[in-house]
Amino acid sequence: MDAPNRRDNERLLFAAEVLIAREDRGWRSAVLDLSGGGCALLRPGHFDLHLGAVVTIHFIAGNGPGPAVGARLARIGPRDLGFEYHEPQAIPPRLAGTATPSG
Repeated sequence: MDAPNRRDNERLLFAAEVLIAREDRGWRSAVLDLSGGGCALLRPGHFDLHLGAVVTIHFIAGNGPGPAVGARLARIGPRDLGFEYHEPQAIPPRLAGTATPSG
């Protein structure tokens, strides 16, 4: 997928809890919507990263392990954050080796 066109992906409303992690700190947040190229998350309190910051987004999946996705902070809004994944992802992102449900 061409990098300039990643924001053109169809976005899917999706509810999930995530952890935005960077080096020695992290913020709990929630997903607003997803696409294969990125996601929009609620902006957590005391969030102080700048545009272009590289993070890992950990998707919380019940009591088991959830996928971790590398991303770049692409947009900062008053109530939300936009992230661009380093690599295209399934919707929702899945652990490596996890089968995609047929449908």
